[in-house]
Amino acid sequence: MRILYLIFSFVLFFSFSLSAESGSGKDIFDRYCTVCHSPGMASMFGAPAAQDLSAWNERKKLAYDRAVEKNSIVADKPKDWNSINELLETAKSGTDKGMPPKGTCSDCTDENLVSVIEFMSSSE
Repeated sequence: MRILYLIFSFVLFFSFSLSAESGSGKDIFDRYCTVCHSPGMASMFGAPAAQDLSAWNERKKLAYDRAVEKNSIVADKPKDWNSINELLETAKSGTDKGMPPKGTCSDCTDENLVSVIEFMSSSE
């Protein structure tokens, strides 16, 4: 299953040529992230579903704990900012569970990725 997911991810990665520069978090999600993070598919890929607040709150807590372990907490920023910053680093590098770096959005900037993370982890 993991190999099928990786092949599918790379096919999507190379087939999209749309730029993410001006898109909102939802627009970028709809173009690049919906396959793996849509409510109907996320559990199959082991990914948190968009707008699943429970799953995203758990990911934010784990991200914050990781930032504490790495001593990368920015003291003058709120806990949620630190969590999202750590989730950004994970999104940029990908995961060992099969998410390629930046998902399938090679053109995404840090700001684009943060907007997608904020969209997926909200109740929008």
